[in-house]
Amino acid sequence: MWWYVVKRLLQAIPVFLGATLIIFILTKLRPGDPILGLTGNKPVSPEVRQALRDQFHLDDFIGLQWLYFIKDVVTFNPNFVGLDGQPIFDKISNALPVTATLAVMALAMDAVIGIVVGTIAGLRRNGWFDSVTLVLSLILLSVPIFVVGFVLQFLLGVKFTVFPATVPVDWSIGDLVLPAFVLAIANIATTTRLTRTSVANNLTADHVRTARAKGLSGGLVVRNHVLRNSLVPVVTYIGINLGSLMAGAIITEGIFNVQGIGNLAFGAVSRGDTPLTVSVVAVMVMLYVMMSLVVDLLYAVLDPRIRYA
Repeated sequence: MWWYVVKRLLQAIPVFLGATLIIFILTKLRPGDPILGLTGNKPVSPEVRQALRDQFHLDDFIGLQWLYFIKDVVTFNPNFVGLDGQPIFDKISNALPVTATLAVMALAMDAVIGIVVGTIAGLRRNGWFDSVTLVLSLILLSVPIFVVGFVLQFLLGVKFTVFPATVPVDWSIGDLVLPAFVLAIANIATTTRLTRTSVANNLTADHVRTARAKGLSGGLVVRNHVLRNSLVPVVTYIGINLGSLMAGAIITEGIFNVQGIGNLAFGAVSRGDTPLTVSVVAVMVMLYVMMSLVVDLLYAVLDPRIRYA
């Protein structure tokens, strides 16, 4: 088991390097002058312009610029700054907690609501609850996240004031409930449909028939034989959802004014701030890799046939 964990962590190194290199090159190919993005299109003297270009190695070969970036990240260089001169590690450390909390809350909502509703729909296949669930999930998958976000913000945040319409800087868990639900809603629909299909298929499996033939109660059959086997593909989907949640956070944080990683990434891309943009992507890549490892280890818990040497 431990050797498998070490091997997966070692595999994360080329993934990290490859992802940062691709994003680094793409941001460098972005049209526009990063110095103008830094100064707000205000004229700067040739001396100041050259000093900034030297500071950020803008005249060096793009591969060398990337190596400078990797060096600053690996060594946790306190002088590693973005184009605005602010330390990048400080920016990420200030923005990451709210986004991480938002993502965890969204994952929890996705898992609880999606699995519970999907299980009930699967156990009552072709019934009225199953039909309503399929229609509602299809509607939620069809509506863009920003439409759902603005509608729920107006209804629950402005009209009925059930939740705050925007998230303050000194946020609390309660302030993130509505943004987390908006972030999770499309994934909840997919998890519900996936769980429903998996449960319905496992109900007719041979091992379930055998368990019933042995006289096990319906509750034990569902819990030990149907649900446990049905959760393997569902856990996979929920686990890899972290990447889509991080991407969706850019939109959700913009709607609810959440000062997190999504807002930070959007601002960095808008300004052409390559160091900050790639740093944010690097954080997302590492979180995704760690979540994938956790999902792999959960397989052994859900399916005893799976063992890692």
